Amino acid sequence: MGSIPKTAPFTPPKAAAVIFIQSVQPNPPGEVEVTPGGSIIFLNLDKCDYGLTLYKPGADSASGINILLPANGRATVLVRENDTFVYELYLTDGSRTGSGGGPIKN
Repeated sequence: MGSIPKTAPFTPPKAAAVIFIQSVQPNPPGEVEVTPGGSIIFLNLDKCDYGLTLYKPGADSASGINILLPANGRATVLVRENDTFVYELYLTDGSRTGSGGGPIKN
C-alpha cells in the first residue's frame, strides 16, 4: 500500500471588511474590526479622488500616512496583529472634508 499524500494544512481566508465612501461619508463610520492579517478595503463610490490619512488614535493626523483613494476606485490596507488606527478623508487639494472614522483594529 502506498502512503497517503500529505496535503497542505487548511488555512482559512483572512477576514476583510469594506468601508464605502459615498457623498464624502464613510459607511460604516465607526469601529471596524478584522482578524490579524486581514484587510480593510476603502471603496470610493464618488466621482472624485480623495486623500485618506491613516494614523494612531490620539495622534495628530499629520503623523499619519496619506493614501490616494481614486474616484470610483479602492485602496486596500492590511491590518497587522494588535494594530489600531483611525482615518480622515480629505480632498486632493488638501481641504478637510470633516469625514473620517474608526478605530480600525483587530
